[in-house]
Amino acid sequence: MATSAKRNKKPKRTSDQASEQTYREKWKWDDVVRGSHAVDCYPSVGACPYWVYMKDGEIQFEEQSGAFPIVEEGVPDFNPMGCQKGSCWHQMLKAKERVLHPLKRVGERGGGEWEQVSWDQAMEEISDGILDAIQEIGPESIFSPNGANACAYGVMAQRRFSAITGTLLADFDTDVGDFSPGMYLTFGKLTAASEDDYAHSELILIWHCNPSYTRIPFYHFLTEARYKGAEVVLIAPDYNASAVNTDYHVPVKVGSDAALCLSMCKVVADEGLMDSTFMKEQSDLALLVRVDTRHFLRGNEIEDEGRDDQFYFYDQASKRVVEADRGSLALGDVDPALEGTYTAVLANGEKVKVAPVFELLKERLKQYEPELATEMCGVNPDVIRSLARKVASKKTHVYEGLATGKHYHGDLMGRSMYMLLAMTGNWGKKGTGPTYWNVPPTTAGQLDEMRRAGTKEELDMLLAGYDGMLQAVKAQDPTQSDEVAAIEGLKQVTAATSMLVPPVWWWYYHVGFRELWNKRDWHDPSMKREFDDYFNEALEKDWWQGVDVPREDQPPRVMMHVGDNLLRRTRGGKTMFLKHLWPKLKCIFTVDVRMSTTAMYSDYVLPAAQQYERPSAMGLAHTLFYTMADKAVEPAGEAKPEWQIFRLLCRKMSERAKARGMTEYQDRRGNVYSLEDLESVWTAGGTMVDEEEMTAQGIAGSSDMGTLPEGTTIETMREKGVVRYEDWGFVPYAQSYATDIKPDETMTPFRRHIERKDPYPTLARRAQFYIDHDWFLEAGEELPAHKDPPKMGGDFPLMLTSGHSRWSIHANNIANKLMLETHRGRPHIVMNQEDAAKRGIADDDEVRVHNDMGFFLVRVKLASSVRPGQVICYNGWDHYQFKDWHGPNDIEGAMAKWLGFAGGYGHLRYWPFMWSPVQTDRGTRVEVSKSG
Repeated sequence: MATSAKRNKKPKRTSDQASEQTYREKWKWDDVVRGSHAVDCYPSVGACPYWVYMKDGEIQFEEQSGAFPIVEEGVPDFNPMGCQKGSCWHQMLKAKERVLHPLKRVGERGGGEWEQVSWDQAMEEISDGILDAIQEIGPESIFSPNGANACAYGVMAQRRFSAITGTLLADFDTDVGDFSPGMYLTFGKLTAASEDDYAHSELILIWHCNPSYTRIPFYHFLTEARYKGAEVVLIAPDYNASAVNTDYHVPVKVGSDAALCLSMCKVVADEGLMDSTFMKEQSDLALLVRVDTRHFLRGNEIEDEGRDDQFYFYDQASKRVVEADRGSLALGDVDPALEGTYTAVLANGEKVKVAPVFELLKERLKQYEPELATEMCGVNPDVIRSLARKVASKKTHVYEGLATGKHYHGDLMGRSMYMLLAMTGNWGKKGTGPTYWNVPPTTAGQLDEMRRAGTKEELDMLLAGYDGMLQAVKAQDPTQSDEVAAIEGLKQVTAATSMLVPPVWWWYYHVGFRELWNKRDWHDPSMKREFDDYFNEALEKDWWQGVDVPREDQPPRVMMHVGDNLLRRTRGGKTMFLKHLWPKLKCIFTVDVRMSTTAMYSDYVLPAAQQYERPSAMGLAHTLFYTMADKAVEPAGEAKPEWQIFRLLCRKMSERAKARGMTEYQDRRGNVYSLEDLESVWTAGGTMVDEEEMTAQGIAGSSDMGTLPEGTTIETMREKGVVRYEDWGFVPYAQSYATDIKPDETMTPFRRHIERKDPYPTLARRAQFYIDHDWFLEAGEELPAHKDPPKMGGDFPLMLTSGHSRWSIHANNIANKLMLETHRGRPHIVMNQEDAAKRGIADDDEVRVHNDMGFFLVRVKLASSVRPGQVICYNGWDHYQFKDWHGPNDIEGAMAKWLGFAGGYGHLRYWPFMWSPVQTDRGTRVEVSKSG
């Protein structure tokens, strides 16, 4: 048979052979380099290890390297780690939108006319703009938004430039809207688990997330958890792509998640499914509240010299009011009551009624009987009861996306989620708990912004100085754990020295949001006073002292964008920024690899080196691996790494200052900045010049610090591709995971709270669900509650929601030709057929989406997977891809909830990436009509 088949086989035609050879040539290479993509596609930022294949000095293709070892026996590894965007990343190096030379605007901003200029000319004119602004107003008039794609050294370049010049840099979390106020209110920090920890879960609740779109590298952990027997539940208004591989889809109304959560809490309480021991130990639910004032019973009321942050239990064993230990969660012989009403005797002899927080919560939960909650959230009562019982009986993990804080009442939603976990004992144990995001373990490279010598001796001094600060803070209050003391120390340093500030003051005074945020009918109806009453009270009481800049008398003059696309991604977009801010700016420059919407409206566009064009290394807690992202090719055209661009800027600023006779200036705090040799300061006396050497120093320094294994070098990183972190390092963020990194285990946060009884960094030193700040009491939000989304954008019948597109990382890949061929290749909204029929709209019609903010034109896709009353427009599309250059963020309501400005209360104090007001966009009210 084989002989017959061979005899009957037709010979290949010459054309077939040529075609085959052409295809084979495509996959030939003569060199291979380890690479990655240091972009903010959380949670896999900088963590996807790739092989980059070269031929004749040019990149041909890339593929996932599968470099991760097994961490824990029986738990799937992280391989292969990557997505379709990363696998065609090199195409952006020569894409049409790539910026290859310094460009200067010709004509009006946004007119699209440019002239190519030299680096020297660009740096000279930008330097003059910066010096003009310093002389006219001060360094506070120079502002840098903090975008999501400040690649590798772009982040540190921004921060170092701000540190040595006194210019302002926006807080990343506030700026991009990734802050979770509910998580911070509850725990005093943000946190996340390693993605492989889901393998230990028995129930996974996907909330405010669409992981099949946004967490492609990690999605396999969800399917593998199901394979092991876990149930996966998607809670979302729409039946999105992630619902396909889940066990249940729970279709809540937009913005009603708190009602669903609290109804489940009601079921857990009524059916006796609570983990009472966990609640008493880990949360504030057993702390006593005065019935008359609704404030916590505090030490300065019980004793003349008592502390105002000392709280109390009612001990059922001794039948008396006793102090709650501030230094440990261990209860010892105390058995705190969760229910009932008791009497406390004050220092003046007065007797007052007190009740545990849970007693008050029970009263609130009466509003959320499943049959009542159904009207609020749209979920069947039987589903609510069934899901509550599952949470109470299984190791439950909340797989939370970054959208919670993007809802106006996202704080209430988050607090309600964590309440459900607290009542069922679901955190601090493998496979359980909430997860959001937080910074990675400390590496030496993260200290580059503050270094002045760049030597190992200086690194040792910085570490010793940090330890000294920690001990000094703990000496003030010995009950503080290392974590609590580290956070307190950072709060003090931030108020005194930080150039990193929440951008809300910038928005309020200089971008027109004062008028928007004072639209009473766009806020929650329960707000008792005008928005400005709260805003002004916060300033008058100095709750934001040190970071409440720029003020009204400090108008912006220079804005610099690094890895940022402010006009596309900021709520309010072109509607607010072009109208209110752009006329005030005398110089706008953008450092980017491509011509973005914001670049098009800039005065100068400076070409940055792309991934694969400079070395770096980075990682996150979601993998606990540090990844090498090496250099494969030289920067295209005249592109430069961000570090070198700012080095040139420093050099030119000194030259131009000397020509003016300027030698120094002061910032708002009286700090003096010298202009005489900024380049030397920038390079730490010539020790921080080259990206190769800086990457090597950062890796070796991290090994010396103990964050990376002993002996880790840039050479070993190039050999292995990835290396697992061994320790968190010292920064407060890393300490906030409150767990030890173990070489052969997944990472579950909060284990130190459970196992060592370490306190939480909250006012109550426990997970705090009762916030007795006067504003919260006034709003009726001292405990979690459900409130309907306000009418942001105006009184319109539909709610606009969003999410990250599967086909781009923010807008990075949005014009990638290969990626465009995998989908419709143009913006669209998704709308329910019933809503469309009422408006005479057919599939693929061009429609006008509008509200009182403005409008945008787009094609429509009709789908029953979208809830009636909901309209979805996935983000990432640049404005030039829309007709008339109007996009969805131009009509987002962009309201800031007034409670975000609260301060002067325990943990409600700013430190970078934590506790700040945020703009919101989910649930913006719109109408959709047929275009034309």
